[in-house]
Amino acid sequence: MVDKQQFFLPCFVVCAIFSAIISAQSQIRVDTDPAQVVVTENQRNVSLMCRVGRPIQFCTFTLPSSSQQVALTPGQPAANGLQYFGEGYQKGQCGVTIDRITTAHNGQVKCSVFVDGLSAEGLIDVVVAVSPSQPTIQLEPETTYFEAGKQITAHCVTTGGNPDPQLAWFLENDPIYDGVDKQQDFEQDGTTGTALTLRRIINGNDNGKRLICQARHLAYPEGSSQTSLQLAVSFPPLYLPEHTIHGLTLGRTVDVTLVIEANPKPRTHWTVDGVGIEEGTEQDRFAARVPEQLESGAYNVTLTIAGLTLEDLTKKYTLRASNDFGVQDYTVMLSSLDAEVDESGGVGIGGIIGIVLAALIVLAAVALILVARATGRWCFRGKSTSTSTSNARIGETSDTESADLKQPITKTQRLKILFGRKRAEATGEIADNELAGAPEDYGVDPTVEGKRPATSTTTTTTTTPTKDEPTIVYAELELKPSEHSYVAKPESTEYAEILYVQKPGDSGNDGARIPVVVTGGSDATPATDGDRPASTTTAAASSEKK
Repeated sequence: MVDKQQFFLPCFVVCAIFSAIISAQSQIRVDTDPAQVVVTENQRNVSLMCRVGRPIQFCTFTLPSSSQQVALTPGQPAANGLQYFGEGYQKGQCGVTIDRITTAHNGQVKCSVFVDGLSAEGLIDVVVAVSPSQPTIQLEPETTYFEAGKQITAHCVTTGGNPDPQLAWFLENDPIYDGVDKQQDFEQDGTTGTALTLRRIINGNDNGKRLICQARHLAYPEGSSQTSLQLAVSFPPLYLPEHTIHGLTLGRTVDVTLVIEANPKPRTHWTVDGVGIEEGTEQDRFAARVPEQLESGAYNVTLTIAGLTLEDLTKKYTLRASNDFGVQDYTVMLSSLDAEVDESGGVGIGGIIGIVLAALIVLAAVALILVARATGRWCFRGKSTSTSTSNARIGETSDTESADLKQPITKTQRLKILFGRKRAEATGEIADNELAGAPEDYGVDPTVEGKRPATSTTTTTTTTPTKDEPTIVYAELELKPSEHSYVAKPESTEYAEILYVQKPGDSGNDGARIPVVVTGGSDATPATDGDRPASTTTAAASSEKK
């Protein structure tokens, strides 16, 4: 019987060594750069790197298609299309440069590094991209004819390729998102591929447009590839709102043209105020032309009018277009004016002209008013005259006119003027002293205009008749201030002498005698036969007995 203790000791030593090796290997960490790479077939000089944090003794690489390891050493020439890549073993770098990528490189490339008799491994995923087939469009059911309002089902399909391409649908340059299913892989008859399905309602506006299936893949020379299908959609004439044709010239031959869309080509019929005109025929001055195709589904429909008249602008023009899929009516209006700036809310040329004329009229009226006011014409005549008169009177230097402005005429002045006029009628002249005397001569305060205090008057008459001499009558007028006077003034005396004198040119007592008024100052003391108190006014009158 074998001693169990002797058997246990060797086993323990072996297990300890094995555990140490496993532990040492677990402490070596290999970093890969990149962890995954996508390359294309025949791509040149693709580099892969494995590194550790300590110096290494050597390293090897194993390709996915082979189990054989290839040892790489810095400075050695390439072997089997593989060459060392990195900064050397001392820096713990173990890299490889693949001269030319083939499908054999697709998969996991394994690198092995050896450190102090131990080894560690790193894995790099290499995807060798293979371009798929050109995309194709498959319709259900197969057709090249589409009818407006009906749904179509289309598949965008590619086969082969690694990895799968990214598929998308476009209508012309506009991407289509509605009605597009999720991209799916399929396998049919041993062929794998990818498909993207579109379900869409076709309408008349799609006619002539290209339905595009696009596939994007890095293996394509330009990064993407596409195929297209031009849609031929049959549809009735499409609706247009009421249309107005501007800029027509009266008296000339004009063309009234509408652009309509329909497929197939429509048949047209014009109606002018109830009179029908088929395409290709004439009626009086009107000729309906055959529709002219512009592009897929678009047509020019023209009505020619010879010698356009003003009455033609008021007529109603109707076009009817029809094909196997429907009928549509269009209404056309004519105008000899240019198009308005904004037909919905703008101002036309007529409105602009009216606004300009109104502005000119207003400016002319304002100018005329200013001129009339400055020159005193028309309704400003009275104001100008009054103003001019006032200005002139303000600047006057005449004492009499200045007095008139300061003080209204008094009773005494009226008396003087009356006798002055009587004398003028008799002698034909007026003495200056007869009409002299400013308002202040009569005791009126010149600072108070038009406010002469009320006075009470006392009259004393004295007569001294003689036989051969004229009778002189003295009248004394005493001016007393009113008890309610608001202006305190000194007492003043005014006097007037009324004398009868012989008319010049006559002699004797038979001559006509003329009354003459002689006045005295209000503040001075008159001499006798005038030597009277300052507070009285004396009036002397003389008469002669014949």
